[in-house]
Amino acid sequence: MIRILLFSIFVALAAPVLALDEVIRLTNGEWPPYTSEKLKHGGVFTHIVTEALAISGIGVEYKYLPWKRGYKLAKDGEYDGALAWASTPERREDFFFSAPVTFNKKVFFHLKDYPFDWNTIDDLKGLSVGATDKYTYGPDFDEAARTGKISVQIVNRDVQNIRKLMAGRIQIFPMEIEVGYNLIHQELIPEQAALITNHSLPVQKTPVSVAVSRKIELKRAQKLLNALQSGLQILRDSGRYDEMIWDSRKGEYIQ
Repeated sequence: MIRILLFSIFVALAAPVLALDEVIRLTNGEWPPYTSEKLKHGGVFTHIVTEALAISGIGVEYKYLPWKRGYKLAKDGEYDGALAWASTPERREDFFFSAPVTFNKKVFFHLKDYPFDWNTIDDLKGLSVGATDKYTYGPDFDEAARTGKISVQIVNRDVQNIRKLMAGRIQIFPMEIEVGYNLIHQELIPEQAALITNHSLPVQKTPVSVAVSRKIELKRAQKLLNALQSGLQILRDSGRYDEMIWDSRKGEYIQ
């Protein structure tokens, strides 16, 4: 109740950045639990963006498209921007990037009854580690796996690592934290899901933002970026941001 009241006060005090009847158009795609047309509120990333902009009186229309097409339409200015992209030098030629909305944080999942701890890749020696083919987990992990410094069992899909963990065939595996919990709640019954936890130290961490097209009016783009930044800060200060993230990890966005 206190958090809800605090959030309401923040919203009431937040000065509008754009006109109250302003509506922007953003492309979106399928990346559960962050973004999906099939998830409640469009997924946690979509929900955070929607609420952050609503604080400044901005409505959002999302168009769900294949990622490549959504990127191109936003790049060409047919949409104001796109969810949800990591900033790279190449992409910055086409877009401005908002403050990070979430962080693509890959962590090690393990069973709660296994006392796993680590600080460096050397701590993984001697463990049975799962990983997914064609994924990167940061240069240190990737190099250690390639050279055989650590023992890594490769599978084709993340869900296979969840099943191997439950069967005792691996001890740990890295996966993006929100995606991981989304899969766990989809694939396992609640009693099984409750047996899994994650280590807090990320093996890889990448900020993910809203990409705002450089083809739209510069003043409009800058106001949109400012609105996102101020709205995100208010959500974090009020505790609302953390609530949405934890709801995602509990499977609350699954319809």
